[in-house]
Amino acid sequence: MNMLKKSFLMIGFTLLSVGLFAQSVADAGVKYNDGNTAYNDKDYAAAVDAYTEALNMAKEAGPDADELKSKIEKQLTASYLKKGLSIYKKKDYDGAIAVLEQGYAFADERNDTKYVTKFASVIAQIRGKKGDVLRSEGKLDDAYTEYEMAIEMKPDCVKSFYGEGMVFKEKGNLEAMMEKMNEVVKYGAGNAKMEKTVNAAKANAARALLAKAAEEFNAQNFEEAGKYIDLAATYAPFDEGTMNVFNQFADQVKDVPEMTDAINKAKEVLK
Repeated sequence: MNMLKKSFLMIGFTLLSVGLFAQSVADAGVKYNDGNTAYNDKDYAAAVDAYTEALNMAKEAGPDADELKSKIEKQLTASYLKKGLSIYKKKDYDGAIAVLEQGYAFADERNDTKYVTKFASVIAQIRGKKGDVLRSEGKLDDAYTEYEMAIEMKPDCVKSFYGEGMVFKEKGNLEAMMEKMNEVVKYGAGNAKMEKTVNAAKANAARALLAKAAEEFNAQNFEEAGKYIDLAATYAPFDEGTMNVFNQFADQVKDVPEMTDAINKAKEVLK
């Protein structure tokens, strides 16, 4: 083959390649628009599928599709979140978590810290909700597992710490209960959105400890009873219901000298 023929052949290959890449970018653009249509129609499952296909096309098209690729990635990330939330609204916790974890991984791969944080928060919230359902069904170990996974995803997940505290309360492990309720107070204090959860943590911890104090008192273990009164007082101020529990107990033990110091000390704290 002479040099002239080789030159024409190379030009032909180049033109063909340019044409193919241009067509690939155009095809990716069409599929991207399909994704936008589905997204605007709130069909987020279809949007994820369309954007995923568009992204694969854009990757094949090479550098010419970089600008389009960036737009696709942004919309695909948002679609994962919207799809997951739409599934969550149907109470399909596992289905929602599966989609959101895909979105989390995709955002993390792209170093999209804004969406990584958002996905982590939503996944933790849903795992916490699933844990609450399991706890209400008496499946305490399964509930605890969900709470732990929520905290792994969001280390300051106040409601999951509260859920864990309630698991330990129901199991009668008051030391572990206190540890978890203290985490609720630690991370929730000063956050208006968490005020209700913080107050519930304090009330449940204090009432459990007062109940234990009464149990020890009835067994005439007065020193132990006093210890649990002291621990309960660390969750002051008490709400009205907890204060009533304390007052009833204080009235019950008022004529027992061994309990006087502990009761008076608690009353000082609760003023």
